Amino acid sequence: MKEKKEKKEKRSREEDLVLDDVPDPSKKKSKKKDRDDDDDGGDSRRADKKSKKSKKREDEIAEEVEGEEMEKEKEDVGKGSGSVKELWKNGEQAWRDQSLDAEYLRTNPDGITRLFCGNLKLDMTEETLRAHIPGITFIKWQKDKVSKQFYGSTFLEMKDPKAAAVAVAMDRTKFQGRPLKIYYCPPRPGDVWPPVAARGGGGDGGGGRKAKPKTPKPPGGKKRYMGNLAYSIDDDTIVEFFKDCGEMRGLRWLVNEHTGDFRGGGFVEFTTSEAADQAILKDGQELLGRAIWLDWTL
Repeated sequence: MKEKKEKKEKRSREEDLVLDDVPDPSKKKSKKKDRDDDDDGGDSRRADKKSKKSKKREDEIAEEVEGEEMEKEKEDVGKGSGSVKELWKNGEQAWRDQSLDAEYLRTNPDGITRLFCGNLKLDMTEETLRAHIPGITFIKWQKDKVSKQFYGSTFLEMKDPKAAAVAVAMDRTKFQGRPLKIYYCPPRPGDVWPPVAARGGGGDGGGGRKAKPKTPKPPGGKKRYMGNLAYSIDDDTIVEFFKDCGEMRGLRWLVNEHTGDFRGGGFVEFTTSEAADQAILKDGQELLGRAIWLDWTL
């Protein structure tokens, strides 16, 4: 009896040992889950790292493109693109809009030496103007052709592009109590500037064109030709310019028949011959920075 009991106890102990060696399924599953979680976390971190790297590269590309665009803009300005290319006809408008960037104004990459200078006192002298703006080699004073009254504006020829840039830097600064108006104004293509007679000295001279004789007034003439007009001119400016002469009947601009581009001239017709007579008194007066040319026409 005792012997059976001992055998039973021994068998029980052996079963316990066997059970202890069997792995716990729940623990195995838990460990697998932990490894899966670790794998998921690694994938997420790798994805985040890849996303950050991709974004960094996108930012680098954006900076490169922006830099290239800025360089292209600088090159365009240097080549005289857009409004810079045609300052001879829209310099006044560029000055009004302040559309030329500071770099162009400072460096004068097109090498312009002809300037418009206005808002001067009517008693301005050559000595005073030369003393204030160094490097002037020639001054064309804008005057009424009949009364010879100075309008307060000039065209200047500077000794070199650097001197012109220095002068342009004075724009809108006070000179004798007035804000100076000065900007790049290259001569119109085909014009002779400065006038041949003025080269080597300066002083009061022509505007790059030989003076044309005036056409005699036709009987009952009411129509006038207008020349040397700024390319920024418009109908309202002409109406305002002639408002004290009399009533206008019509206005027509000269344009290229193929391209439609404005040619710098036009015709104005008044309702009476007397109004047209009054208009001739404005011949040579400044209009948008240029001395208007008026003549009779049929």
